[in-house]
Amino acid sequence: MPPACPAGICRNGLLNMQQRSVNLDRKTPFSFSCRCCLACCRNKKIQVNPYEITRLARNRGLSTSDFINRYTTEEGTYLTWDAEGRCIFLDSQGCAVHRDRPLVCRLYPLGRHVTHALQESYSEFEPDPECQGVYGTDGQIGDYLESQNAYPFMEAADKYLQLFWKLCNILQNSAADPINDNLATTAHTGPYFSVAAPYDILKDVDGTVADFCKKEKVALPKDIEDQISIHIRAIEVWACHSRKGGQDEENVNG
Repeated sequence: MPPACPAGICRNGLLNMQQRSVNLDRKTPFSFSCRCCLACCRNKKIQVNPYEITRLARNRGLSTSDFINRYTTEEGTYLTWDAEGRCIFLDSQGCAVHRDRPLVCRLYPLGRHVTHALQESYSEFEPDPECQGVYGTDGQIGDYLESQNAYPFMEAADKYLQLFWKLCNILQNSAADPINDNLATTAHTGPYFSVAAPYDILKDVDGTVADFCKKEKVALPKDIEDQISIHIRAIEVWACHSRKGGQDEENVNG
C-alpha cells in the first residue's frame, strides 16, 4: 500500500497550479527548457491510462497486473508517491522512467484538453514557485510536443477517450432498457476473459489481451501499439457481450 496522500496533493492532482493562458493551439508561440530541478515531480497525482501503464510496466520488466499492484493507487488510476509527496519513480538522478514517462509529464507545463469530437486545445499553467525551467516564445507548442515525443501518447489517449464515449453510450442505452439492463447492474467478464472483474479488463492490458487472443486463436502481439489496439477491441467485445447478457457470443464480432 502507498503512503497516505500527502496533504499538499489536491484531489485533482495539482498543487496550487493555475492556468495563465487558455485556448491555445499547436501554432501558439511557446518554448520551455527543463533544468531538471524536479519541482514538477512533487505534490502531483499523475493519472495514467492503459497505454501508459503498459509502457511503464515494460520499463520495469513487469506485467501490467504486477505494475498496477506495485506502483499505482486507486485501482490503477494514479502513480503512487512517497511519504513526502514525491513521485515513486523520482530518484537521485531524476526520473527513473523518463523514456516511458506519462503524457502529463511530457506536456508540463502545458495541459491538453480534448472534446467529444476530438478537437483539442491547450492551456499553460502558472510556473511552479520552485520551478527553474526557462519559459520562452522562440518556438511553437507543436515543436514542444514533438521534442517531448508526446504524439504517440496523445494518439493512445485519444483512442481510449473514444472508447470511453462508446462505453458511455452502451451504458446509457442499457440503463434506458431495464429489461436488458445487464451492463449497468451485473456486468461480468464472460467466457472471453479469465480475469475476475471488469476493472481488470479495463486496466490489465496483458491479461486481457492474452485471454482475447487465446479465444480468437491469434498470436499475441509484440508491439505495444498493436497490443493496445487489441485491448480496446477486447473491451468493446466485453461491453457488447455484457449488454447482451452473455448471449449471442458468436455474433459479438459481427
